[in-house]
Amino acid sequence: MKKYSYFNGKIVALKNVKISPYDIGLLRGYGVFDVMRAQNSKPFLLNEHWQRLKNSAKDLGLNVPIKKERYKKIVARLLKLNGFKKSIMRTVVTGGYSDNGFSYQPGKETLIILMEKFIPLPKEIYARGAGVITQKFSRYRPQAKITNYVEAIRNQSRKKAAGALEIVYIENGKILEASTSNIFIIKGGAVITPKDEILISITRNLVIKLAKKNKLKCEERNVSEKELFSADEVFLTATTKNIVPVVKINNKRVGNGKVGEVTKLLINVLNDFIKKY
Repeated sequence: MKKYSYFNGKIVALKNVKISPYDIGLLRGYGVFDVMRAQNSKPFLLNEHWQRLKNSAKDLGLNVPIKKERYKKIVARLLKLNGFKKSIMRTVVTGGYSDNGFSYQPGKETLIILMEKFIPLPKEIYARGAGVITQKFSRYRPQAKITNYVEAIRNQSRKKAAGALEIVYIENGKILEASTSNIFIIKGGAVITPKDEILISITRNLVIKLAKKNKLKCEERNVSEKELFSADEVFLTATTKNIVPVVKINNKRVGNGKVGEVTKLLINVLNDFIKKY
């Protein structure tokens, strides 16, 4: 099946996307991206994802070379052309062509919108929970969704060997985020998640809103490593994961080793919100 993408002003077949070897995103990693889902040809929380893309670009001093309304039309067209019932869209913006590998020239940006079929995690993970491992690390410019994922990629073999789903970053005794997710703990019925030095994700914010709507106490604050390992429940959130229960950290059991009741409640509430969106 032919896949269609958007590349620098045109909708083209994926095989025709050709990035310059002098693109500063390739040479120096100067770029940002965002990942958005769609169901039944309808983008999920497009406005929020667009704003995060803009914020990430602004943080790097990079322009997004397209207006919001044009972006919406392109996304709608790509959804129709690709025809996936459930889709994942990756929007990538780099500094574009650079004759010396360092200069960024506004107006020369590279913009790519990639679309692929969304393949969810196995249902057993949501029913039984997943394992994670920890890593001492803090991302560069964590408030922006930049294209540098070196640490996550470098540790894939370690993650696979441990049979883990994710890598949780810890720095100076504080829990930050996971390699491609945000992290929450439940303690005494309260829903707690890190606030600083992390990428504020769209799903994270939505889960907080839904938790408050369901009369759960929510706290956005520093979370210590000790709190993580003594939590009653732990879960991850991400666009491609929704809410994933965590039942094991570094082979140590979380709570009673089973998916907790608060996590189950939030999974059901989020799934219901998505179905009705």
